[in-house]
Amino acid sequence: MKNPKAKFGFLGFLAIIFIAVVLRPPVASIGPLLQEIQISLGVTTELIGLLAAAPVLCFGLGAFASPWLVGRVGVNHAMLYVMSFLGLASLLRMFFGYPGLLLGTIGAGLSIAIANVLLPTVVRVQFPNRVALVTGAYTTLLSISASLAASIAVPSSNLLGGWSPALAIWILPTVLAILLWLPQVRTQDSHVAQPASSAAEERSAVLRSPISWAIVGFFGIQSLGFYALLGWMPSALTAIGETPEAAGGYLGFASAIGIPTGLIVSSMLGKFKSLSWWAAGTSISTLAGNILFTIVLQTQDSSLLILACVLIGLGMSATFPISLSLISTRASTQAQTTQLSAMSQGWGYLLAAAGTFMVGFVANASASWALSFGIITALTLVQAAIGIYAGRPGIIPAK
Repeated sequence: MKNPKAKFGFLGFLAIIFIAVVLRPPVASIGPLLQEIQISLGVTTELIGLLAAAPVLCFGLGAFASPWLVGRVGVNHAMLYVMSFLGLASLLRMFFGYPGLLLGTIGAGLSIAIANVLLPTVVRVQFPNRVALVTGAYTTLLSISASLAASIAVPSSNLLGGWSPALAIWILPTVLAILLWLPQVRTQDSHVAQPASSAAEERSAVLRSPISWAIVGFFGIQSLGFYALLGWMPSALTAIGETPEAAGGYLGFASAIGIPTGLIVSSMLGKFKSLSWWAAGTSISTLAGNILFTIVLQTQDSSLLILACVLIGLGMSATFPISLSLISTRASTQAQTTQLSAMSQGWGYLLAAAGTFMVGFVANASASWALSFGIITALTLVQAAIGIYAGRPGIIPAK
């Protein structure tokens, strides 16, 4: 029998890197272009709000399909299928106006959702002694690509002649990711489907554990804050007088500033049994940044904006790898890892989608972006408290 771990090697690691590169731009590039898309397509604010929230909603719904897909075709084939679907969905966004854009964005969101769940399982299986380090590497690239996509979205639109080609430029790296992943499918051992009774027992063990639900809460609230910022920060800043280019630049800066810190924190997580104070401390950094950002929106004074971006970036860049590290290390088995990943990201992203839509809805109803982000600020305080419990030592009991 072939040894898939021996075959994985550098090419497999490179494939993970390219996959990570394309799992955020289809979403991150939307926010800075929302105003242009609305004007270009002549759609209502409600439809634009739906477009902003749809990817995160799909992140939640799609995550629940991951264990089912893995149980039938295996992790490697599942990753190939979802990356191929991501490429097709990204292509669809170029055609048929708003319906094509929305359907393509939904397809991209579902694809990314399943890939999000698969990555912690791939890392646990292929790099069992380097989980924190490899997790840190790919989560850092998620942050870099999100920052890059947000920063170049408006300039790309200006250079290429519109929002459609600006979104389409990310199809090429998706194709490269697919080509790099193909050898992993060819070297995979024949997949043996997990018995339904065994899968049910693993799922039950995860659902019964308080650790699981603490991770769900921590993952969900930090995702809510990130995607609310990603989707609405440019709109909030243009409402107080910033240009679209400057607003996209601030979003890119907030996404990029914490990347080195996120990588450093990720590389250190494996040395600690308890991650409680890491989870709480990084959440407090995000909390402080959100407070300052809310003040900026309330006073329409941008003097504190850079500091707000720094604190938010430092906090968010660290809380995301912490949440994924908890998923990879708190499960007892590979099957539990997939179940916990699906549960945490499924319910977590549904919470994030609801929150992202809420931010736009409250701002539109109250004519106050400060009120919307004030709610996000309060939730970040809850995130810090949950992080203390979620980060405690312990694993989910075996079935």
